[in-house]
Amino acid sequence: MDKRVLLVEGRDDQHVMWNLLGVREVPEKFKVERPKADRDSQHDHENEADGGDRVLLDSIPWWLLQTGLERLAVVVDANDKGPEARWESLRARLLYQGYRDIPARHSEDGTVFELSLRPRTPRSVRFGVWIMPDNRSTGMLEDFVMQLIREDDEMLPFVDRFLDLIPDGQRRFKKQHRPKARIHSWLAVSEKPGRPMGQAIKADRQLDANDPAVQPFLDWLMEVLIADGNNSDA
Repeated sequence: MDKRVLLVEGRDDQHVMWNLLGVREVPEKFKVERPKADRDSQHDHENEADGGDRVLLDSIPWWLLQTGLERLAVVVDANDKGPEARWESLRARLLYQGYRDIPARHSEDGTVFELSLRPRTPRSVRFGVWIMPDNRSTGMLEDFVMQLIREDDEMLPFVDRFLDLIPDGQRRFKKQHRPKARIHSWLAVSEKPGRPMGQAIKADRQLDANDPAVQPFLDWLMEVLIADGNNSDA
């Protein structure tokens, strides 16, 4: 069992993290994992009825029971429900499992706290939650990646115009999935059409992994998974 884990919703999220962390040269002191149910599935998590967020939230208690775990950071989409509703859903799962002293509200900087594992064990786990895209807004990972598109990019306005011109009755994607349609449409007309988000972060000249919008996320990641500090054994 890896002692430090960054838990994300699915394969796309995993590749985005691998490439972003690689470009930003974040120390490799943790593993980027996705829920076991998603790894075992023959289908992409986005095709599941309730989406990857449900699978991820349901898997958190399992991760907390793993021997040797010291730190667990969770990245989950706010979607159209918003960050407060997402936090309440996650918090309710932890309370149902018997965990206590969980913050009532989610921090706009990303929540980090020591989660006691009592009565199962006297140990605690440093536990963190980042709600995509920025802990404040509705949206998802794709909105986060969109922030990395350079301001002088000339293709994005054409993509937005195309999406705006699709009549409601002929739009094949759900309204809340517009960010997915937006980023993938943009990628489809980039230098290498159809390049996945993760690869694009590393290789597309119009995506800037050093954009200031990334820094709050990296600061949270450093605090929950990398910064020095010992878990309490009391």
